[in-house]
Amino acid sequence: MRLVTTENKKEVKLLQPKIDIVFQSLFNAKNKEITKSFIEALLEEKIDSMIINNEKEITRDKPIDKLGILDLELDINNKEKVDVEVQLLKNDEFIRRLLFYWSRIYSKQIHRGDEYTKARRVVIIAITDFEIDITKELKRMETIWNIREKKNPEKVLTDLLEIRIINLKRIREAYQKDKDSKKNQWVMFLEDPNSREVQEIMEKNEDVKKAVVTVREMSEDEKMERLAELRQKAIMDEKALYNTGIREGKELGRAEGEQKEKIEVIKRMLNDNLNIEMIKKYTNATDEEIEEAKIKLK
Repeated sequence: MRLVTTENKKEVKLLQPKIDIVFQSLFNAKNKEITKSFIEALLEEKIDSMIINNEKEITRDKPIDKLGILDLELDINNKEKVDVEVQLLKNDEFIRRLLFYWSRIYSKQIHRGDEYTKARRVVIIAITDFEIDITKELKRMETIWNIREKKNPEKVLTDLLEIRIINLKRIREAYQKDKDSKKNQWVMFLEDPNSREVQEIMEKNEDVKKAVVTVREMSEDEKMERLAELRQKAIMDEKALYNTGIREGKELGRAEGEQKEKIEVIKRMLNDNLNIEMIKKYTNATDEEIEEAKIKLK
């Protein structure tokens, strides 16, 4: 892996900004210009005013806390709320979770007695470190979702809800197609700040360069490095557990399918009045399996 340098600084391996403690230390009110440039790139719109609503103290020492999920909530241009979620771990409830985040942010804008017109548009930007089934066939780095009429998809019911899903796994392909896209440049930085591509990006994007310098300073801090390593290890452990669960689930499903088929074969043999010894000989059936087949025949 290539190590990033900044001018007269020695080479150092940068911490991954997609890790929560690094992300939260980089994108916040303290680094407002960097945060603004990042959000402008993701939204592809100019930001005149921006308020960060959920400033957090980075004081946690536990390697797992809201593991793999980051939250950056902002008020943009006095007209919309934006929530950036970085999901590093695949989760079967991922889409439902995004809808929950949207509903939570939207509903808390309105209090008893308020007019519904007070509620602003809410945009969820979900940055994932994995492919989700619904976007896999689209083969794009970013997909944008809202509420449309089923038979006339060009008709949008409202723009108050929008969910954008950005897949880090597809950024290199997207970046090669459009190296001048500021969105691609920032997402490439999130994916791997140590990459050759980020070295290239730093030459033409001053804000990404500032972000690299900031992450470099974090990377030289021993406490931050230790916490980031703990987070990274915890995420890798959780990924391994998830993948093991998938494999075991597939194996269990296959075994259950084979067992169900075996019982069906025994049922047919019983129905054809074959004797028990013959059934055992050709199916290796146990007494329990034969009894189960008999019960299901009734």
